[in-house]
Amino acid sequence: MKQFFAHSVEGKAQSKWQGLGEHLLNVAELAKKFGDEFGSGEWAYLAGLWHDKY
Repeated sequence: MKQFFAHSVEGKAQSKWQGLGEHLLNVAELAKKFGDEFGSGEWAYLAGLWHDKY
């Protein structure tokens, strides 16, 4: 299966790079916390999942 990465570091082993799936979930959770402050946590979570898609 093809792997996609959100963050890679030149000179570091690929095993140390952050995978796209992990990155998207981390951003979604953080966005939800911010969105919850004004009643839009679910929308913010979705935006976090999609922010690197296109």
